[in-house]
Amino acid sequence: MNKKIIFFTSTYNTSGAEKQLVKIFNALKNDNDCFFVTAKNGNHNQANLAIGAQKTRNSFFQLIKILRKFAPDVFISTLPTPNLLNVFIKKCRIVNYKSIVRIANYNIDLRFTKFILKNADIVLFNSYENLELYKIRFPKLNNKFYYLNNIVEENKTEHIGNNKSENNGVVISRLTHNKGIDILIEAMNEIDDFSIKIDIYGVGQEYESLCSQIINENVVIIKEPKNIENIWNNYNFFVLPSRKEGMSNVLLEAQYNNVFSIVSDCKTGSKEIIEMTENGVIFESENYKDLKNKLIDFSMSKYVHKESRQKIIQNFSKNRALQILNSLI
Repeated sequence: MNKKIIFFTSTYNTSGAEKQLVKIFNALKNDNDCFFVTAKNGNHNQANLAIGAQKTRNSFFQLIKILRKFAPDVFISTLPTPNLLNVFIKKCRIVNYKSIVRIANYNIDLRFTKFILKNADIVLFNSYENLELYKIRFPKLNNKFYYLNNIVEENKTEHIGNNKSENNGVVISRLTHNKGIDILIEAMNEIDDFSIKIDIYGVGQEYESLCSQIINENVVIIKEPKNIENIWNNYNFFVLPSRKEGMSNVLLEAQYNNVFSIVSDCKTGSKEIIEMTENGVIFESENYKDLKNKLIDFSMSKYVHKESRQKIIQNFSKNRALQILNSLI
């Protein structure tokens, strides 16, 4: 049955969580009347409507007007503040709809987490680890918790770079504290093996600080944006040194392209991908010496590379996500 569905987040296609909401929107729009709203304006904003607020919470009254006009059957949001607005409007009975919130990170201790979980009709998690952690913390709300896989788009180009002899690594990340880029730089600064090279693609508030920490000339931070679909044949390993991470879209892309991945054991999601594909190794989060050892071991060919693409296709397909979504909406 065709449903009227509103999608809402802060900006369009900016963070990993927002990119996934766009993919969910694209998956559902062919069989439903879907409308995408963002709180803020943004570059190349392709949402149906951008409210233009400076802060997401300031979009409250405009959002109510949109909801009253569109009269949705379902309201789907992601990120903490959009999720809060979603459930608050429903709780106040200003507009009636099925409230679906998507939890994309380990936000269990945020101020409004319990309020959001208690008042949402359905709570979606993109990580089994995160889902179990929330179930343990909120056992009385378990009946509304569901897993929804991230969607990885298939393409025809297949990466075969793991057969290369070079030790060329890549990081694609925002340059913020949670992403742990400083941990990787510290590890590389202690490595004398000049065959190990790492390019870091990213922008963010820590750019200047991180650049000043680099001693090893084989570590380069590249500010220009990069189309990750075309990057993988240049590298034979990927590093995810995060202190905190949801289900990393970039890690899924690396594994889709069969690129061996060295990832931290931080909450939540990264470990389960490596355990699933067996095409990578896990190091202790924030332990730069452990990361250093894993990098050296990789350069000495101590790890076995495995084909991981088919497992990613099987577990992170659009069709699998659609089956789950259709059963819930």
